[in-house]
Amino acid sequence: MMHSLALSLLLGFELSYYLLILQTGITEYYNSDLITLLPMFIGGIAGTLLAGVSWGKIKKPIHKIYIALSLQLLLSFLYPDFNAFTLGILGIAVGLMAPLGIYLFKGVHQNKFLLALVIAYTTGTYFFNTDADSRMWMAVLFTSISLVSSVVLKNYTPQIEKIAKAQNIVFYLPLMLWIFLDSNLFETMSRHEGIDIWSSHTYTIICFHILGLISAYYARTQGNKQHIFIALLFIGSYSFSYLEMPLVLAIIYPFTISYYNVIVFSLLSKENDLKILSVMMVFVGWIASGLGLGLALSGLLH
Repeated sequence: MMHSLALSLLLGFELSYYLLILQTGITEYYNSDLITLLPMFIGGIAGTLLAGVSWGKIKKPIHKIYIALSLQLLLSFLYPDFNAFTLGILGIAVGLMAPLGIYLFKGVHQNKFLLALVIAYTTGTYFFNTDADSRMWMAVLFTSISLVSSVVLKNYTPQIEKIAKAQNIVFYLPLMLWIFLDSNLFETMSRHEGIDIWSSHTYTIICFHILGLISAYYARTQGNKQHIFIALLFIGSYSFSYLEMPLVLAIIYPFTISYYNVIVFSLLSKENDLKILSVMMVFVGWIASGLGLGLALSGLLH
C-alpha cells in the first residue's frame, strides 16, 4: 500500500513539475524563445539517454532517481532566472526522470498511473493561471514530494514481465503523433485569447481530465480501433479550436489529453529494457513535443 501511494505521488508531482515549471513556467517566462530554451531541450535529450546506460556502481533506477531529484530540487531554488548552463542541467535532471519514473511502474501498475495522472492534471489545471515568475514554491514543493516518495521506494523493485518483448520504432509512431498534435494545440491555445479555456473553465477542464482518465482505464478498444478513436478526439479538438468555441473545447480537449496519455504511459511501461525505453522516450517525448512547439510558434496551422 505504501509503495503504491509513493509511486503515484512520485510520478504525479514530477509530471506536475513538468507541466507547471518546464512546459508552461520556464517556457512562458522566456516567451517560448527556442534559442534561449535550446540548452534545456538538449539537456533533456542527454538526460533521457543517460538514464538508460550504466553508471558504474550506481545500478538501481531508484538510486539514479535520488540523484536526478536532488539536482532538480537544488535548481528549483533558482527558478525562474536560469542561464544557459543551469537550463541545460535542469534539462538533464528532468530528462533522467522521464524514463526512470515510468520504468518503476512497469505494465502491472496501470491503476497507479491513473492516480498519478489525476494528481498531475488536477494540479496543472488549477495552478495554470499562476504567474510564470511566481512558481518557485511549486518547483520546490513538487520536487520535495517526489523526492520523499522516492525514499519510501528505496527497497522497491519493478516487476518485470518476462513474456514481454521489445518493440520497434513503428510501434511508437502513433504515440509520437499524438504528443506532436497535443504539443502543437496546447501551445497554440495558450497563446490565443479567443480559445483561452483555462481562465474561465478551470473546473470543467479538471472534470473532463478525470473522465478521460477513467474512460481510458476501462476502455476495451485495442489496436487500430483505439488509434481511430484517439484520432477522432484530436479532430474534434482541432475543429473546435478553429471554430473558437472555448466551452466545448474545455470538454473535449482535456478528455483527449487524459485518454491518450493513459495509453501512452501504459504502453511505455511495458518496455523491459531501460536503455530501449530511454531511446524511445527521446522520440516520443522530446522530439515529438519539440516539433509540435516549433510548429505552433510558426503559426502555420492557426
